[in-house]
Amino acid sequence: MPDTTTLNSARSERKFLIGLIVATLLLAGLPYLIGMLSAPAGGTYLGYQYNTDDHMVYSAWMRQAMDGRFLMDNRFTTDAQPSLTLNVYFFALGLISKVVGISAASTISRLAFSALFITLAMKLVRRLQWEETTTRLAMVLTVVGGGIGFLVWHMFGVVVVKPAPPILGDIIGVHLPIDVWQPEAFVFPSMLTNGLFMVSLCLILFVLLSLLDARTSWKPVAPGAIALMVLMNIHSYDVLIIALVMVGFAAATAYRREVTKEWVIRAAAIGAGAIPSALWFSHVYKLDPVFQARAATDTPSANFRAVIAAYGLMAILALTGLAMRPFKDETERKWRLGGTALCAFMFLAMFIAAGNAPTDGAKAVYFMDFATWAIAFIAAVGATVLLADERPVWNLVISWAIVGTVAIYFPGLFQRKLAMGLSIPWAILAAYGLQQLLAKQEKNVKILGTALACLLLGATSLRWLSREFQFIQANTSRTSVQPVFLDADETQIVSYLNKQTGRHVVIAPPGIPSPAFNKDADQESGKVSIEPQIPDLNPIVSGLTGAYTYAGHWSETPQYDRRRALVQQVFFGKLSDQERADAVKKTGADFIIALVPEAFPKDSLFDFKKLGTVVVQGKRFCLIHV
Repeated sequence: MPDTTTLNSARSERKFLIGLIVATLLLAGLPYLIGMLSAPAGGTYLGYQYNTDDHMVYSAWMRQAMDGRFLMDNRFTTDAQPSLTLNVYFFALGLISKVVGISAASTISRLAFSALFITLAMKLVRRLQWEETTTRLAMVLTVVGGGIGFLVWHMFGVVVVKPAPPILGDIIGVHLPIDVWQPEAFVFPSMLTNGLFMVSLCLILFVLLSLLDARTSWKPVAPGAIALMVLMNIHSYDVLIIALVMVGFAAATAYRREVTKEWVIRAAAIGAGAIPSALWFSHVYKLDPVFQARAATDTPSANFRAVIAAYGLMAILALTGLAMRPFKDETERKWRLGGTALCAFMFLAMFIAAGNAPTDGAKAVYFMDFATWAIAFIAAVGATVLLADERPVWNLVISWAIVGTVAIYFPGLFQRKLAMGLSIPWAILAAYGLQQLLAKQEKNVKILGTALACLLLGATSLRWLSREFQFIQANTSRTSVQPVFLDADETQIVSYLNKQTGRHVVIAPPGIPSPAFNKDADQESGKVSIEPQIPDLNPIVSGLTGAYTYAGHWSETPQYDRRRALVQQVFFGKLSDQERADAVKKTGADFIIALVPEAFPKDSLFDFKKLGTVVVQGKRFCLIHV
């Protein structure tokens, strides 16, 4: 029978876990609640403040699922394409959307998987068998941990456009730390912005826990394989993260002679779960030219200085803790110090090299070529081996942190995606390092040091929350051309298009940001309105109505720049009536979302009523059936 101490400890842990979940969900859900309450009369709250155009891609899949489509296509282009896209997550959300709506379904999912993530993260941290204080600190830092982004905070962009503190500015150069703008690389920003990121993080943790459990049993193999299959289907890049991290984990665990033949077989069986989704992915890639163009979009990782600025504080604490771990003998102590030194040297070398990296143009796409990356990867695996522990869970967390940091420069088109959840292992190890540093201090010093660390490492997460409110107040997404709210005109247009059946193509003005964006510093001054002059409704139409758009999204639309230029000419070019009609015909549009000329008297706008019939008439926008 469990003793009283064990029962009390379990109750205390459960209360902490519930409290952390409730507090996190309240904060992560607050912007949505404020947005719903702030919607204008007759208007609609879209439900997103960050990268609205990307959310419209997800919404388009959900909208197709609402129509009963299991295999989907790309609604952001008019190109011919087979309907082969399969995403089980967004299909499921689409079914929920039939009851509660798209934005509500997305929010419910985001918050539900945030709660599940905290539960799974606790299972991982608990395996490290730390004392209660360290475990709780690890969980708090896992949720809110970030870097120094709050010191150079920007509302928009990925480069510094307003003065940074002198010394800090010299270190980071022109690159904003990624904790300012890359939500998938951190937990709380993901909780705030993207349900897909949260379900993917849950699947990553579940697969890693299954791999650990497979050491002694076949029981976790089938669930782990299914989770990996789903992960490969909905966010395939994350499978590569797991594969690369497992190389370091396997090397370190094998060095400690903890690997067994049975464990390898079970782990391979879990890995095989990715095969069906990978085969379907390959099938779609071969047959769908639109998918090929989408997959070819460059998404390079940020300059390493921007990366280390976001993880550096946690990494310093983590490496300090790894070096201070108890050791059995002098040889083990030397190996661990060597592993810490190798990791620190590798990061220092990458930091120095990043200072000479191109900041723009084609040469800036990849920080490392394959040979250089391979050397860095081998060094990361070597550092993991030198820091190896007899307990496999240590090796997993260490490999995820060190190998994962190098993995983000894997020479592929999808580099930036590989930072998914990278803050998690660094936050866990940072908590251990801080407790090691404070171990011999008095209780009051420990409390103060822990509180200051949480405040410092969580400051960027608080700024993410604050920015969400700023976006709502300003009625602009981070894209600068999508709004947070649809006005009454736009809402009526979306409602009308949703009632249409069959295939329809819509074009709308490509969007004009606030004049604040004419000068880099103005957009961050807080003195100039940042609401779009003219919102880009193209992705919103595809996302919420299921209609096709000619130039809908920067990465989903093949040859987007060329197509956007044509749409720009349609709405704002100095064309004859016949030239404009020919340009509209070239887009294939049968509906035009046009600006009402009387609402913009200074702009000498073309009256699109000449080309068709007005089916929705608003004060600023009208919908014309060509």
